[in-house]
Amino acid sequence: MLWIARITVALALLFSLLMGVQTFFMPEQAALALGFGTDLTDMGWNTFRGDIGAFFLAAAIFTALGLFAGRPSALYGAALLYGLALTGRVLGIIMAGAPEGIATPLVVEAVMVVILVFGARTLARA
Repeated sequence: MLWIARITVALALLFSLLMGVQTFFMPEQAALALGFGTDLTDMGWNTFRGDIGAFFLAAAIFTALGLFAGRPSALYGAALLYGLALTGRVLGIIMAGAPEGIATPLVVEAVMVVILVFGARTLARA
């Protein structure tokens, strides 16, 4: 169980880190992957890079602390970020309907929450 937790948490770290780096340094590609399109103003790109990049890099930092620094409770911080994103998506569906392609990010965020909570609990017992 411990190795499953370590491997899945490492994959969550890799995903978060890659998304954060892509958002900071290749925002157009990240924006397309996340459904933003490329019609943002200069301020929109700045906000996208700063806010979305910060989200993913904060999740990566919390995950790295949980995995490598012997602080498994830090994984709850990353789970909280993804859980809040999931909550926002569900709220958006309730208020405005389900946009095309919403299933993928819903599943990714739910899986991330499960992996990170599982990792926090399993690594805490190790």
